[in-house]
Amino acid sequence: MNWWHIFKREIRQMFFTDRRRAIFLFGASLAYLILFSLLYGTHTVKAVPLVIYDEDQTQFSRLLIQAFDDSERFQIIGYVTTQDDMEDVLHEKEAYAAIHIPEKFAQEAKSGRSSTVLLMADGANIIITSTVTGAAQEIIASFSKEVGARLSETNAGQLPPMALDKTSPIDLRLRVLNNPTQSYLSFFVLGLSMASFQQGVFLAIGASLLSEYQTPGDLKNAHPLHILIGKLLPYWILATLAFFITIIIAIDLFGIPGKASFTSLLLLSANFIFAAIGFSAFIASICNNELTFTRISIAYTVPAFILSGYTWPQEAMDTIGKTLSYALPLTYFSNTVRELMVAGYSPFLYHNSFILFLFGLVFTSIATLCYIRKIKQIHNTANS
Repeated sequence: MNWWHIFKREIRQMFFTDRRRAIFLFGASLAYLILFSLLYGTHTVKAVPLVIYDEDQTQFSRLLIQAFDDSERFQIIGYVTTQDDMEDVLHEKEAYAAIHIPEKFAQEAKSGRSSTVLLMADGANIIITSTVTGAAQEIIASFSKEVGARLSETNAGQLPPMALDKTSPIDLRLRVLNNPTQSYLSFFVLGLSMASFQQGVFLAIGASLLSEYQTPGDLKNAHPLHILIGKLLPYWILATLAFFITIIIAIDLFGIPGKASFTSLLLLSANFIFAAIGFSAFIASICNNELTFTRISIAYTVPAFILSGYTWPQEAMDTIGKTLSYALPLTYFSNTVRELMVAGYSPFLYHNSFILFLFGLVFTSIATLCYIRKIKQIHNTANS
């Protein structure tokens, strides 16, 4: 058989005998293209929740506020009365940016003394921070240029230095909370390691459960429920240990901030691992072999990480992307871990931990029923 016959044979196998090869070849890139195009289809982050602290309370300050309100990048959700309130709102994730217009803002700008506006942003997500910083700079520059031109026109005889100040009478000062250096290490690496950690849990559970389908006689006298508990509990304990080893190395070796308390990390990780074990046990219960399970779990990992909102925020996703993200355990875990590590606190800790517990409860219950049924079928087949 020469190369041409082998070539034709392979084409037949690819498109007729084993169509999975053609699906993998043509479908993988198209699937990711469609998925990520839908996810990033909005192109930019819009309508970032913004609060305003206006100490000046003048027509001039209200014009600046209106400029922020007119921008599609911001959505003003309320007003506060102190800088502490600004920090509290950002801390509780009610808003992701805050603007402070100082007292005598209008007076200083109009008298030729440059007035400074403070932009405070939550730096946990660099994409949001970059968006609000760039948008605020554009708004301030445009507003300042317009005001400066008007002041120069009304004071044509002023001295050159004064004229220069009035050409740009407003400055923007940035203060970033939680990740002041906007380190990409703190922003990205931890989430990627948590996605890999999830994959590790999946592969370990899949290998454990699917091995029982291959050698059912080893535990034929044990109750299926006892088998499942006995097999999953060690992975839950050891995965929790693996999580904390990862966190310790991230802090001590790579300098990732570690402001989270042990109890908060334990609560979150224990429930996430429960959810991951339940999910992987469910997938294993419907797969015929470990190879199929591995393919499914690998195909799941990257989209789950992207759709979790860890890099591209949920606020910027379309309806399909948001809906999918809410159905993924990683959504409730990775972002919360980052918030705990860089800020020491997350307002969603208990909420997300409870949702992860529900994920685990539902998937483990379904996996148990599927496992019991499958083990019984294997035993009946072996006895017949």
